[in-house]
Amino acid sequence: MSDAAPAQSPSAVWLLRRLAAQLKPHWRWQAAAVIATVVYSAALLPFPWLTKLFIDDVVGAGNLDLVGPVAAGIIAAAVVMAIFHLASDYLFTTAGEQAINDLRARLMDHTLRLPLAYFRRQRTGEVVAHFTTDSVTVTGVYRAAFGAAPAALIELAVMLLVVGLIDWRFVLVSIGVMPLQMLLPALVGRPQRRAGEREQSAMAALGGLSTELVAGAREIKAFNRQGWAARRLASDLRRLFSARLRVATLLHSRHFFNIIHELIWVAIFAALAGAIFGGHVGFGVVFALAMYMSYLVRPGFVLMGAYAETQQALGAAGRLLAFLDTPAEPVRHGADRRLPAIRGEFAFERVSAAYEIGSPVIHDVSFTAPAGRTTALVGPSGSGKTTIANLLLRFLEPSGGRIVVDGRDVATVTAAELRRHVGVVFQDPVLFAGTVADNIRFGRDEISEARVVEAATIANAHDFIIAMPQGYATQIGERGLRLSGGQAQRIAIARAIAADPRVLILDEATSALDAEAERLVHAALERAAADRTMLVIAHRLATVRGADCTVVLDAGEVVDSGRHDELYGRCDLYRDLCDLQMTFDGTVNP
Repeated sequence: MSDAAPAQSPSAVWLLRRLAAQLKPHWRWQAAAVIATVVYSAALLPFPWLTKLFIDDVVGAGNLDLVGPVAAGIIAAAVVMAIFHLASDYLFTTAGEQAINDLRARLMDHTLRLPLAYFRRQRTGEVVAHFTTDSVTVTGVYRAAFGAAPAALIELAVMLLVVGLIDWRFVLVSIGVMPLQMLLPALVGRPQRRAGEREQSAMAALGGLSTELVAGAREIKAFNRQGWAARRLASDLRRLFSARLRVATLLHSRHFFNIIHELIWVAIFAALAGAIFGGHVGFGVVFALAMYMSYLVRPGFVLMGAYAETQQALGAAGRLLAFLDTPAEPVRHGADRRLPAIRGEFAFERVSAAYEIGSPVIHDVSFTAPAGRTTALVGPSGSGKTTIANLLLRFLEPSGGRIVVDGRDVATVTAAELRRHVGVVFQDPVLFAGTVADNIRFGRDEISEARVVEAATIANAHDFIIAMPQGYATQIGERGLRLSGGQAQRIAIARAIAADPRVLILDEATSALDAEAERLVHAALERAAADRTMLVIAHRLATVRGADCTVVLDAGEVVDSGRHDELYGRCDLYRDLCDLQMTFDGTVNP
């Protein structure tokens, strides 16, 4: 059967089938859990019958010789029941947790394959919520629908069989009252699922807002917007409170089942009384039947609780599976998996692209970046410079035209293979918790220590690194928070150089450096670029004057291209940009 999502809201059966597929690799654990449950249920069986022997044979007939065997039987059954109850819980939990971890791994893999446009419109906190609140809630399905419910059904079947062997009429009584046990869950099941969906949505929104407020703490304090932040948080908290109150109300509505529970016991007692006064069975048998009937009632409670928990968890499952069904980056069919060594020449041939359908960012862009040369992209903000870098990295696919490397259309190779040959330093680089060396080696695990030091030296980072308490083994903290902005930028440059790419993209890579550090890094990059193709995106035009070719962009189109002196003489936009920067930073144009 296909896993394609239904056109309308997905049904519970469809969601459960998708989640059950995660258990397939762990079926041995699940099967072992079912077997343990069967043994546990079987261990319950001797208790009522041993009680019957005690009443009828020990007390009634005065056979004291049976005291020892009856006591030993009760102890043995209790030990077996305890062991296999624990085993059942352990095995069901193991299978469920392994399945949910597989699901989390799929979530991360899918997240890293989503197109860049998805993250431009989705809050980070809501994506993170799929790994935290949604996945934790979905474990309720494995615990309830695939754990507690099957165990309860097995126990129910065993008890019905035993009661039937004693007196088949009590089986009819049990079957007659069982529908009453599921009456209330059936009534509130769908509302519980909708309430669960609203709760998960509210929790994801709160997570997104919290992430945003923490990340923007500096700006909030600087602009005295603490009150504004508190009001936004209060609004999301009220929404979450309302959603969770609704969930709790529906969940605890099962206490009304106590009325039905008492009605069930009235029916059981009536049947037992009829058996006694009708002379069909003795007191010991009646007591045993009463215990077996209580065992029959208990699975109903378990099934009711499992149904309620499953309905609530399916709300989270719907969100999570919808995320997994979000289209990932397209994989070109027939694309070669390997790209041989390249010289590094690339060209844009009438390329158009958009992050959102109907909102193009660049139009018919054409230019060539010769191998081993430096090509600069300049233009006002929003002119499409970073979009060109994203296209070259295959973060975005062209809506028209093509991009070629050494004359080969990049659409004929996989994105991962293309990125093996392209390094990049972003304007706001992200470093990861770990050591300095780990971050420089991030591009390739096999990079040697000597290469790490060489790359750091080229990026003008070696001196400040060895001045740290543990040098290259120094922990830099989450997102490199223990580093200054300029230090983080230089480590990011070293990271790109260490991977030894044929094409190196610098997206405002020196924007966080002071003038002296910037001068040293540019000198180092000139040495590193001797046999590489460089694509430099810069707002500071002084940093690209030495480029072999500068491409001027405006409103997503190429306005002109050439060397600095040529463009300054003939391109009004380029000259205006240069003159404007000269006014603000004091640089002198030719």
